[in-house]
Amino acid sequence: MGLSTLSQAKLNTCHSDLITLINEVAKTEQCAVICGYRGKAEQEKAYNSGTSKARWGQSKHNASPSLAVDVVPLPLDWDDIESFERLGNIIMEKAKELNIKIKWGRDFSNLKDYPHFELIG
Repeated sequence: MGLSTLSQAKLNTCHSDLITLINEVAKTEQCAVICGYRGKAEQEKAYNSGTSKARWGQSKHNASPSLAVDVVPLPLDWDDIESFERLGNIIMEKAKELNIKIKWGRDFSNLKDYPHFELIG
């Protein structure tokens, strides 16, 4: 399977642990990386549209390399929460196997962010 060229380019803006993790998952799961590093304009747009609760500099996406990645299941259907849950559980399990400590945006108290995974620490 693997990632598309565009997904790989976005993933490559992330911390090496996230690159390793998502590339491992993509060997068996159809998925796409929709966001790695997020610059100031992109972060403010996400904040203003309500897709992020963080302003520029407050998101782990704003670090370089990015300490967060957004990954979606393919084919993409934003209403199919079950497919997001399935992929998220696989990502969390693979992270555990690889001893990579991450937090899933689904578990945030202020916003259910199913595609979002960030490094802890």
